[in-house]
Amino acid sequence: MIGTYIQRWRLVGFTALFVGLMVVMIILLQGINESAMRTIIRATGRTSLILFLNAFAASSLRKLWSSPISIWLIKNRRYLGLSMAVSHIYHAFALLCLWYVTAGVAPVIDPLGTIGYILLFAMTITSFEKPAKYLGKRNWQILHTTGMHFLWLGLVAEYILRLTKSPFVALPLLSLLVVVIIVRVVAARGEELPI
Repeated sequence: MIGTYIQRWRLVGFTALFVGLMVVMIILLQGINESAMRTIIRATGRTSLILFLNAFAASSLRKLWSSPISIWLIKNRRYLGLSMAVSHIYHAFALLCLWYVTAGVAPVIDPLGTIGYILLFAMTITSFEKPAKYLGKRNWQILHTTGMHFLWLGLVAEYILRLTKSPFVALPLLSLLVVVIIVRVVAARGEELPI
């Protein structure tokens, strides 16, 4: 079964390979230009979102719904988070390339996006044993809880802003973000999902 093979560090490696091949294919098809960089930004944003949603929902789904999928998610939550970080490295690279191909005109620097990247970097570093131990369990929990919720809010804001430009893409992704926060609230309250 693929779920038993693609887990832990293999999941991170598979993500790096898959997203890397996706980026290469876009560049081969479109070249190195503004349009290609914007396509890569959108594509890596979506791969990062899917990985983020899985990591963000893992413990709540496990609490509410014990199944092979929820067990796999909780066992691989750390690696889903690291995979999201890998995907977002490609995203950052595309943002830098966009800046280069537009001679510094785009993208506009987003202070909240910058804070999100700082939090993502801190969470990535503290996903490893020694930095996590140095930070301490309580501070680790504060960082990761705050960081994940900040990223969630940032993604919600991003897709709300995109509703008018591309509603057929933004609305389903925004809906997924809302569903995941509802699942987390239900799990935190100790209720059961009405399924």
